[in-house]
Amino acid sequence: MDAPEPAAVLAAFRIPGPAVDMSEVSGAWSNRVFRLTTARSRYAVKQILNPWGDAGWQAWLDVAWQFERRAYEAGVEMPQPIPNPADGSCLAWVEASNGRPVPVRLHRWVDGAALGSEPVDRATAQWAGRVLAVLHGLQFQPAERSVFPALHTGTADTWPDLIRASVDARSPWAGLLVEAEPAVGVIADLVRDAELPEGPDPMSHADFDQKNIVRSPRGPVLCDWDVAAPVVPRQELAEAAMSMASWKRVHIARIVVASYEAIAGRRVKVEPADLGPAMMRSLDWIRFNVERAIGTRPASPHERAASSSLVPSLLQQLPNQAYVAQRVADLLGAA
Repeated sequence: MDAPEPAAVLAAFRIPGPAVDMSEVSGAWSNRVFRLTTARSRYAVKQILNPWGDAGWQAWLDVAWQFERRAYEAGVEMPQPIPNPADGSCLAWVEASNGRPVPVRLHRWVDGAALGSEPVDRATAQWAGRVLAVLHGLQFQPAERSVFPALHTGTADTWPDLIRASVDARSPWAGLLVEAEPAVGVIADLVRDAELPEGPDPMSHADFDQKNIVRSPRGPVLCDWDVAAPVVPRQELAEAAMSMASWKRVHIARIVVASYEAIAGRRVKVEPADLGPAMMRSLDWIRFNVERAIGTRPASPHERAASSSLVPSLLQQLPNQAYVAQRVADLLGAA
């Protein structure tokens, strides 16, 4: 895949000076990320790929950008977003090495390391609860809600079809799809019981988990705001708490919730259904990667291999997550 031209990125965002280096950063799944170095500074360049094929992705991104800027102004620890000076939006179309235009975003580069998949420490858990309380407290209301995708149980309802397609493709992890089927049914039931974000529910990050947090010298930094959306605050809190705990260190999840409550000034009682929406989005992500891996969704050889390596660990987590979700009220309510 052709990368954006460094000089074109600098010109679009009116960054002075020539590019010294631009190298791709590993670990990005949905888009491509590059570190762009000039004589004066470094930047994170995100090439937007729209792997879901969402026709309304730009409208969603425009609203997410408005919230991202508001969160930055409120002092949330995050990479500094750099607007396109031509129109104030987050996006610029720049020339790629094949001569075609590609959409990119730009942020100031943040030195640091990804958190990884293990439970976070106490300080990071407290930070997570505080940041969520600040985001929800902004009460940022989108002018148009129809740009956001509606939650549904389509992946769970068609899980048997996904199993058959994987068996036909002789996937080495087809058996894991079969083993996960009871957990998929639990998740679907939780979603059907969940409250949907409607009316006054505020915008928030909507993907608050470890993969989007960088541990920098100045502390945790929340990245990847592209899918910011309206949330039911209690649901996002439940998702973030379990993510910070890696779904296994309940005391870390309790710290997240307690920190949130201290800032928000109210008690929050998490119910099993509050984890349904996040878990259904995880199922959608699994389906996406399964379809890439077995060739029923367009993908490059590199993308197919990456998805195939990712799917087993995602599937293996589902039974424990479904078990924990059903008991989350007791687990987080315990002293």
